[in-house]
Amino acid sequence: MAEDLGEKTEAPTPRRLREAREEGNVARSMDLAGALMLTGMSIGLMLLLVPMFWRLAVLLERLLDPSGGAGAIVTLDALPAALEQSIMSGILALVPILVVAWLLGWLSQVIQVGWLFSPASVKAKFQKLNPINGFKRIFGLQAIVKASLDSMKVLVVALVVTWTIWSYWDQILVLPTHPLVEAFLESGWMLFGLAMRIVAILLILGLLDFAWQRWKHARDLRMTKQQVKDEFKQTDGDPDVKRRRMQVSRQLSLQRIATDVPKADVVVTNPEHLSIAIAYDPETMVAPRVLAKGADLMAMRIRQIAQKHGIPVIERKPLARAIYSDVPVGGHIPEELYTAVAELLAHVYQLSGKVAS
Repeated sequence: MAEDLGEKTEAPTPRRLREAREEGNVARSMDLAGALMLTGMSIGLMLLLVPMFWRLAVLLERLLDPSGGAGAIVTLDALPAALEQSIMSGILALVPILVVAWLLGWLSQVIQVGWLFSPASVKAKFQKLNPINGFKRIFGLQAIVKASLDSMKVLVVALVVTWTIWSYWDQILVLPTHPLVEAFLESGWMLFGLAMRIVAILLILGLLDFAWQRWKHARDLRMTKQQVKDEFKQTDGDPDVKRRRMQVSRQLSLQRIATDVPKADVVVTNPEHLSIAIAYDPETMVAPRVLAKGADLMAMRIRQIAQKHGIPVIERKPLARAIYSDVPVGGHIPEELYTAVAELLAHVYQLSGKVAS
C-alpha cells in the first residue's frame, strides 16, 4: 500500500546520499559548532584574563590611591593614554582567541561532515526568492518547532546562570570586603566557572542537535520503493534486460560447445563440477588447445555432447581444476601442464587406436 501511495519508506541509497552531499545537503549542527567555538574562547580567555585582571587591578589600585602619593603613578592628564594602551593590549590579546575560535568552528564542520567543497550549494536558486516559500519558512511548522527548541535552550542556559549565581552568592556578597586585586581575581574565576557550566550545557545540547540533524537528514532523503527500483535500473540496468542478456549468452555458449566439443579428443572432468574439452592436432597446433569448458550445468552439457559423439570423458581432478582456472577457451595448454596432458592424450590414443604424433 505504501508503494501505491508513493510514501517514502526506504532508506536512501548510496547514490542519493552522494548526490545530496555534492549539493551541500548534509547533516550538520550549528549549535555544536557554536558550542565548540565558545569552548575555545572560554579556555583562551581563562588563560589570558588572569594576567589581564591582575594588571587592570593594579592599575586601578594605583589610579585610585587616595593618598595621591608615589603610588599614583598615572596622573589625570595621562589617564586617557593609559586607558588607550590598556584597551589596545586587550584587543591584541583577543586576536589569538578569535583565531582559535575560528579554527574550532571550521574543525567542528570537518568533524561533522568531513572535507566538503560543494559549488552547487553557492549557486543562485531563484526559487528561494519566492515570497510564498519564504513565508512558509518563517511561519511554517518547522520554523515554529525550531523557535520552540531555541526558547528551551535559552531557558536551560538561564537556569544554569541562575544556579551558578546562587552557588556563588556567598562569595559575591563578601567581594566588597576584599582587596581590589583579590576581588578582581575571584570575579574572574567565578566568571570562568559560569562559562564552563554554560559550555558544558551547550555541548550536550549541540550533540543532541547533531543526532537530531542526522536523523532528520536521513528521513528527508528517504525514497519510495519505485524510486529505488528506478535508480537500480539506472545504475545496474533493468533486471529484465539483464535476464534476457544472460539467456542469450547462455544460448550462444550452448551453441558454441555443441559445435566445438565434437572436435575434441578428450574431455577432462572434476568429476561433475568441471568439464574441459581438449583437442590436439600436431599439424595445425603448437600445443593442445581448450575448445570448451564449463562448470555445473554447462559441464554436464559438455559431457553429454562428448558421450553422444563417442569422445572419451576422463576424470582428472587436479588437472581439470588447473586448466579451468588458468586457460581460457581457445587458449593453449601451458608448459607446466604439458606432461599431464600428453600422458592423458597418449592414454586416449591407446584406447581409440589412434596413433600419437
